[in-house]
Formats: sequence, C-alpha cells, structure tokens
Amino acid sequence: MSKNTPDELAGYLKSKKNVLLLAGDLCTKIEFDGKKLLDHAAEIARSIGAPVAATGNTPLGFKDKDVKYKKMYAAEVVNYLRRPWEDDIIEERPDMLVFIGYNREVARRLISAVKDAETVNLGERYVAEATYSLPDASLGEWHQSLKELVQAL
Repeated sequence: MSKNTPDELAGYLKSKKNVLLLAGDLCTKIEFDGKKLLDHAAEIARSIGAPVAATGNTPLGFKDKDVKYKKMYAAEVVNYLRRPWEDDIIEERPDMLVFIGYNREVARRLISAVKDAETVNLGERYVAEATYSLPDASLGEWHQSLKELVQAL
C-alpha cells in the first residue's frame, strides 16, 4: 500500500503497542559487512519492545540477543489472528506484524492472509499487500535503510 522511508517507519513503529516481529530464515543467511540480518531484527525488536516469532531456523540466533522470542511457524501466527489470541509470546492479539527475513513471494503470501492487523515488510523488495513496506532496493541500499531505521528508533 505505502512505500515508506526508514524515518517514517520508525515513527509509525514507535506509535504501536502490540507489535509482533516475525523473523524469517533469511535472517540467518543474509549478512551485511559481517552483521547478519538477524542482528538488525533483534535491534528493531529491542527498540520497539516487540517479541519475536522466530520462524525457520532463526530461534538459536536470538538466544543471546536480549529479546523475548519463541519458535513459531509463520503460517501459525497468521492463523492465530483468525480467532481469539491464545499464544503467550505476546499478551494481547497483535495489531501489527513486522516481517523481516522473508523473500518477496513468501512475504506477499503471508501478508495477504493477515486479517485485522496492520503489516510492515522490512524486506529488500516492495510488497504492495503490506500496510507499510520499504521500497525496492539493492542489498547496499537495503542495508542502509535498516541502519537508518534502527538509528531512528
């Protein structure tokens, strides 16, 4: 829906209370100058006080990151939004899901299935189905956007 700058996203993320960050498998595979995407995900989660639904192979990476996390399946989280929230990862039903570490097609499919919650895509490709998304970018531009987002938070 909306392409956003890191500063715009930071302001928006800080304004929300019930946020759940979903960290996909690319968080363990993508590295920028020796820093994994997972490190950026942890910094974002800490900055906004959001727990992490650690999907794919990401749970072990969050072990020493000082964030609340739980091994979950992304489809499971999306499905939980269809009924009263019952998972202890977050006390109340999240009103926003933040996706990081998913390729565009996986993000599109997951985000399209989300009902009654806003979505943010922090991938390197724009996802029109998301409420807010970073624009298409090269890996270097994407890394710069993530650093700016963390700094603005």
